Amino acid sequence: MTNMPELTHAEAVQRAAALVPEIAARAERCEAERRIPRESIDAFVDAGLARILKPKRWGGYEISHDAAFDVSVEISKACGSTGWCCGFLNIHDWWVAGFPEEAQHDVWRDGPDVNLAGVIAPLSGKARIVDGGYRVSGKWSWASGVDHCDWSILTAMAEGADGKPQARVFLLPRKDYSIQDTWFNVGMRGTGSNDIIVDDVFIPAHRSITMDDLREGTTPGTKINTGPLYAIPLEARRHALSAPALGIARAAFATWVEWMRSKVSTATGEAIAQLVPAQINLANAEIEIDAAELLLRRNLDFIRGGGPISADNRAISAVAGAQSVQMLCKAVDMLFQSAGSRGLYDGSPLQRAWRDVHSISSHFALNPEISAQARARVLLGLPPAGKP
Repeated sequence: MTNMPELTHAEAVQRAAALVPEIAARAERCEAERRIPRESIDAFVDAGLARILKPKRWGGYEISHDAAFDVSVEISKACGSTGWCCGFLNIHDWWVAGFPEEAQHDVWRDGPDVNLAGVIAPLSGKARIVDGGYRVSGKWSWASGVDHCDWSILTAMAEGADGKPQARVFLLPRKDYSIQDTWFNVGMRGTGSNDIIVDDVFIPAHRSITMDDLREGTTPGTKINTGPLYAIPLEARRHALSAPALGIARAAFATWVEWMRSKVSTATGEAIAQLVPAQINLANAEIEIDAAELLLRRNLDFIRGGGPISADNRAISAVAGAQSVQMLCKAVDMLFQSAGSRGLYDGSPLQRAWRDVHSISSHFALNPEISAQARARVLLGLPPAGKP
């Protein structure tokens, strides 16, 4: 496939920012329909922003995780649900790049703009080894954006070469699974994170890799896609989880600053900008957001050069990623509290930001207690929890 023209990091962010007004105008519709409006996904794809992590040999731009992070932040300023799903379009391309050449051809042979959903939950499915591949069955929850995707990446348990259970990753076209409409949630309502159901479907061997290889950045695809972008452990996906929270918090902060400048208290007639508690909350919220972003960008530093990530840096990245999202929740909490009853209305972007950022923080990979324990055990020279 002919390579696409180059796209720089800065240009990608500019294109994302240009989409913000139209995506913001659809934010309430996104929530009401419980999925991303097709126009928003199409606009993101048409702008080339779903090709940031796709290999150049398949028509992608192969830029960086930093660019994917910043683009997701920009889109999330308009709509957290849309930013979340758009971020995963890039991450899932990055996963496909780890599969064997034949699998990559299956997905991208007709063009680069193929949307993929994905779920990492190996215990949700079972895979049985058969001649030429596997037969897979299971039910996977939280498949964000699955309704606008043509392929899915799923994980299931299979028998390994040594006879022991082994987590594997599978690529499935849309015809091989059904979607169950289950996404009725308090936050991130527009992500359409429905369930995927697979009923005894054959998957050829070339469309499967081990979870260990994906986790360590040692997949078969690294022998084909040899750039440093693809020799990075799964740890790199953390930015797709945290970037939307940062974008949501930044937008909530900007909304509240603008509101404070122009409103008065209906109880006293005093300008909101003159209320000392509101001033303090505003300044403290900004510090929490800025500190969270510094931690998240340090995490990007760990993966920028490709290659293995030390156990020490993985633990730092995990706890920093989780705690940064907690800090963003704290910042939005302060803004939401300052807004009083006004912030509670359905039409208030602050209440949506409050619901969305807390929903993101509930993701298993962002659990602050689990990540803090893992980091402490590394610091203390102890083995991972659960291992002797």
